[in-house]
Amino acid sequence: MRPEAIQIIKDEHLAISAVLYSLRYLIKGMRKGEPANFPLLKAILDYIVSYPDRWHHPKEDKFLFAAVRQRTHDADALIGKLEREHQLGYPMVEALKQQLIAFQHGDSGADQLFFDTAERYAELEWAHLQTEEEQLLPIAERLLTEADWCDIAQAFQENDNPLFGIKPKEEAEALYQRILNLAPAPIGFGNAP
Repeated sequence: MRPEAIQIIKDEHLAISAVLYSLRYLIKGMRKGEPANFPLLKAILDYIVSYPDRWHHPKEDKFLFAAVRQRTHDADALIGKLEREHQLGYPMVEALKQQLIAFQHGDSGADQLFFDTAERYAELEWAHLQTEEEQLLPIAERLLTEADWCDIAQAFQENDNPLFGIKPKEEAEALYQRILNLAPAPIGFGNAP
């Protein structure tokens, strides 16, 4: 189960990275005077709220980080840093949502504030994903048992939240497809509605 669990985590990281790349690509263009694609920007923020912040990070905290903590205290500082970064992301995304509304309404300076916050968020998240893959996952590979990996894989494979009947992977895939449909080439398929 270890390779499967690691592959699931890395695949989720790849999807998150692709969305962040799209955001940075759009901001670069808007800084050069390209018009804002507000439906696409909203879809990107919806994806970030729905998938990484609501589903991916909590599973890392509850399953991956907890399993490593049970096997060693040598990674406590690293895990603490990663958990703080998860917590830092939430208010940044909330700020981005408010800044996007102000930007769309044409508030003075709201565009630059949105661009700056979005770029900081993307940089934080990319560095975070890199730290997980280059530092935490190798520790986990060395220390976790097959049973640990089974629990982690099962948690990341879940399609339903039984409390709410939500299908996070389906929701994330639909949002991701919407981003691709709204995003212009080379990051998407065009400007389909």
